[in-house]
Amino acid sequence: MAGKSCYVILGTFGGGPGVKYLLRDDEKGFKEVDGEPLNLRPWALTADGRVVWGEWKSNGGGGLTGIMQLAYGGMKTKVGLRTYDKSVSQTRRREFETALARDAAAHPECCIESVNRVSEGLKAYVAERGVARKDVDTLAAADDVVKARCYNDTGSGRLGTISQKNALGAGAAWRIALDVLGGTDIAKILGIQVCFANTLSKTLGYSPDQGRVYKDAACKVAPSQGYLYKWFDPTNASNDGFLRGRQKSAGAVATSTPGLLATPGGGAGEEERKRGIDEWKRVEGSKFVEALDMRNMVFGAGRSGTTGELLKTYRVFGGIDSGEPFKQYLLAIVVYLVGGGHHTCHEIFSVANLLVGCNGPAGNGAKASIAAIVRDAYVPGKYLKHLPASYITTGHFEALREKYYDIAMLGHLHGTFV
Repeated sequence: MAGKSCYVILGTFGGGPGVKYLLRDDEKGFKEVDGEPLNLRPWALTADGRVVWGEWKSNGGGGLTGIMQLAYGGMKTKVGLRTYDKSVSQTRRREFETALARDAAAHPECCIESVNRVSEGLKAYVAERGVARKDVDTLAAADDVVKARCYNDTGSGRLGTISQKNALGAGAAWRIALDVLGGTDIAKILGIQVCFANTLSKTLGYSPDQGRVYKDAACKVAPSQGYLYKWFDPTNASNDGFLRGRQKSAGAVATSTPGLLATPGGGAGEEERKRGIDEWKRVEGSKFVEALDMRNMVFGAGRSGTTGELLKTYRVFGGIDSGEPFKQYLLAIVVYLVGGGHHTCHEIFSVANLLVGCNGPAGNGAKASIAAIVRDAYVPGKYLKHLPASYITTGHFEALREKYYDIAMLGHLHGTFV
């Protein structure tokens, strides 16, 4: 693996030593116990954001009985308790996914191997096209694409501002892009990758082999080319919005608020950018939104088309493996899109699921076994199947998992009942 290796602390995924949680207690209100809250449900939230767990049969905090139980528990522990309700669940999901993206960005070693594979493929592509296309100056074309797509004033992962772009000499943007591709800033790297693969390729074209892989991926996940599922409609903007569960929202402004968080305010080191979650709003009555509400999940900006574009990039330049390398690249997409505040994990993973299992390269259109479908299928609101072992076996993810066990491990299950 390129760069610093991931620090693996767990031989198999599970609770490490020292894992603790708060358990509801009739005498003390709640108490801290060792282990994981298996077969329990979130019951309340302390003032400092810790979840108190209780039996599934216990009142979830609603109604007079629930209020009395919370008051009693808070009095016993001298700690204020809040009902763990649907609002709390959604807020914690936004917090968890934001923390997940920021944590992965801080530990690029957990996904950089797959990201670098795509970067090397892109550089080789530009060189190969320079030989194959004598009618085009490929380096000048690459420079133009970087300037057009990677320099702006409000985009995520940008290389610079418009004024900085205007000061660049010929070939400078391409040279800067090459330097960034050799680094570890995941958001900037993916910004370059997607603009190269999906803009530069229109000018330079693909080799026959690359073209076949591109077409196979595009027909499954690309908004403008997909036909496997009627999730997008490139011919009708209004219908496309309904299928994706979104419509434009006026008044979005650049912000440094981290990730998906709703609370205004800057985050340390966060760039000022317009977030997708501020530019788009829900379309009530759409199937996508109805499915979210049924599971008490959060809306970001609708089903992600950018994920499809990036996955085409991965398949053409990184490989068609849908295992660990694919999951590493998917984690990089989370860093880019969730970290930038553009999409939720569900809006990313649901699209990525179209390239794994019976829809992936191993399936070749054949019917998958029930066991394979159960093993590979994405479960809305859950995370671990789509995250790489290089990340979920680390100490930093273990700490995140323990803090947000209700979200990271239960997925949408508890949200159905709160």
